[in-house]
Amino acid sequence: MGNPKNLERAGYKDKGGNIAYDPEFECTGGSSDPNDRQCPYETKESDAMGLETTGWDGRLMHLNMPSFRDPLCPRTLKYLFTKAKRPNDIRVRVLQQNMADDDDCLETYCKMMAQLREETGGGDTSKGGPAGEDCPHRDQIFVHPISAKDAAGPTYARGLIGQDMHAAYAKNEISPQDFCMSTDSHMDFEPEWDEKMVNMWDQAKNEYAVLSTYVANIDQLGQNLNGVHEVPHLCMITFTSQVRTTATKCARNLVKPKLTNAVWGAGLSFSKCHAELKVPVDPHTPGIFDGEEFNRAARFFTYGYDVYTPNRVYVLHDYHGSQHNPKTSSWGHGKFGQEDLQNAYYRLNTMLDIPGGELDEQKALQLKRSRFGLGDRRTLDELIEFSGVDLRHKRATIDGKNRCGNIQWVPFIEHPKGANFIPTFDDTTEEPLDLPYDKASVWFDPQIDGAGAGMISRDVIENEEDPKEKELRHAEEKAAHAVFKEEAKQLAGNSHHADEHKRLAAALEEDGAERGHKEVVSSAAAAALKAEQMEKEGVVVFPPLLRGSPQSALTKGKLFLSQKKHGIEHLPMQVKIAVILMIFGLCAAVITSGSGRGRRKKNSKKR
Repeated sequence: MGNPKNLERAGYKDKGGNIAYDPEFECTGGSSDPNDRQCPYETKESDAMGLETTGWDGRLMHLNMPSFRDPLCPRTLKYLFTKAKRPNDIRVRVLQQNMADDDDCLETYCKMMAQLREETGGGDTSKGGPAGEDCPHRDQIFVHPISAKDAAGPTYARGLIGQDMHAAYAKNEISPQDFCMSTDSHMDFEPEWDEKMVNMWDQAKNEYAVLSTYVANIDQLGQNLNGVHEVPHLCMITFTSQVRTTATKCARNLVKPKLTNAVWGAGLSFSKCHAELKVPVDPHTPGIFDGEEFNRAARFFTYGYDVYTPNRVYVLHDYHGSQHNPKTSSWGHGKFGQEDLQNAYYRLNTMLDIPGGELDEQKALQLKRSRFGLGDRRTLDELIEFSGVDLRHKRATIDGKNRCGNIQWVPFIEHPKGANFIPTFDDTTEEPLDLPYDKASVWFDPQIDGAGAGMISRDVIENEEDPKEKELRHAEEKAAHAVFKEEAKQLAGNSHHADEHKRLAAALEEDGAERGHKEVVSSAAAAALKAEQMEKEGVVVFPPLLRGSPQSALTKGKLFLSQKKHGIEHLPMQVKIAVILMIFGLCAAVITSGSGRGRRKKNSKKR
């Protein structure tokens, strides 16, 4: 469960220690009453689309891999194909962000395979492919190249891959029943990793399962860590500029994947492809590092997905090789600026009711229902209770307890069209098109959806609220908003995301030893400080929460003067001084002019 002092620092009152894993608790919550037993939805024949409900016969596996100037990208391609049991059924999408002098991932992979074939004499993929074959599996690798100068952080890169996936889905190149895996471009794999990952996913017995963790370092390849099949277990967070996964725990000798409290890690995510298609990464958050993972975790959870810690490690991360290359950590100097980062913060905060987001309830709800918003199978309140994270007050825990041990699955009603249903949205406004909402949807409104047709607008219909309570609530929200802005100034720093890799590598290598507590913030967070200063000087940056919304309905992400900040007290200091000197000058001129006229009148009388 973790070091007690580290738990206390993060706001958890638990004393730590070990807890025996009880898989049945996920269905029963510890109750012996059969009526209390509620388990996740297993794959049904109607879901399988004519295929077997287990295994991956007839299915493909799609690997999504953003790469920022990473010389290890070709090696990752080589390992994933040469160590796979079914390499012909794997498709890879690489979002390559390179400069002109960087090695091309695909071309260098082909050279590596040719060298392997020469060294081994050729044959199957593990030996470089048959003699005479130019580059095995080349036609299974899709590279989306952009300039590294146009990079805008991990969420932007993953978001572009998500768009490529939707385009492939539209062309029937991806099935919702295929398997999808998202990972980094500096990885290694256990032999037959592909089949092992599918079999492990099957063990979860949940069509909506997402296997995710911060994977072990590559020096643990082929090892039974500490002799107890130890795997990293994500279950706790802390607040920096956003929500950040922290204090990685260890799970040992798990008999199956373990249900987590919705904490998700971007380093490994394995699921059916309907999860990736339904919950794509939000590309409108340039510069975001902290905040990416819990935002997507919340969206997975509200769409009905459940995050599980894998019970075995089959995919591994080269922390040392990636963190010691300054090129791979330079994305913080990409095309995004202070305004973009400020907008991204507003967007993430609005989505999860974190202080610092949109205060207008209608605009906030509009974002939550949009393409990259929350799902409609579970509520945000259920997420807060299940995860234990106090989002609305920026606290790591609502009750001082972590949720790392045995937890119970949160029931929901499936969409009437089943697990494979992928919702559609307007390409311009990103508003939902599959309306009216079904009765099981958390967005269902009987006054609108009950009619069943002809919806033109969906305004927020507020419940009656006591005026005093409403005034108090708004005051608390404004106070929390002010606190968030102050915290943003304190948290802004210049650490690159390589610092996060270093912290994670150290955490994975330590064996329970106590270590100092240090907050690591994305380098891009420093830009927030300048944006805050601009607001103080009378210029306000509002977030473009939705694309293509009417000007009257939603503020745009442009700079404009605030009508609330008039008066000299809101001007920059240099301007204040200039205005004061100008006023003194005018006063002196008036006084001088007045005294001159008086003297002229006296002289005229004398004459």
